[in-house]
Amino acid sequence: MSMELIAAEGGVTKPIVYRHFGDRDGLAAAIAAEFGAELVAELDKALAQSLAPRELVRATIDAYLAFVEREPQLYRFLMGRLSDPVNASKGLVALVGQRVAVVLGEQLRAGGQDSGPAEPWAFGIVGLVHLAGDWWLERRTMTRDRLVDYLTALLWGGLASPDREGDRS
Repeated sequence: MSMELIAAEGGVTKPIVYRHFGDRDGLAAAIAAEFGAELVAELDKALAQSLAPRELVRATIDAYLAFVEREPQLYRFLMGRLSDPVNASKGLVALVGQRVAVVLGEQLRAGGQDSGPAEPWAFGIVGLVHLAGDWWLERRTMTRDRLVDYLTALLWGGLASPDREGDRS
């Protein structure tokens, strides 16, 4: 899409778009910031619920997937831009990872456990949900609800299957 088309869609002239955003990258950064703020607000709502820990995990995964499901093309565009290693650490995935780390750390401390693993666990969780969400948006071989159940089961129970509870060591 050209900057001229963007300006026309916005009801302004092309010089106004350039003056406000600088260039195409500036426009993409503004879109990413808005998208990120909206996503974080949705996740914050999910994370702030008074739910049992397993249900909190489920609600947060569902909030993330529901959000990206609403705007899949925008999500794909932004994730493509965030795959740049230089910008990835400042991007949306890092922002979500930090938010999840804070809540996870609080939950661990509240349960009398070491909060040290909160940050690496949070980034692992976000990576898992992010990449599974990418896979799901591309293929849609199951409902969002089913995917949320599968991811929640994996995160909550690890790789031990429900019928092997006694095999954990």
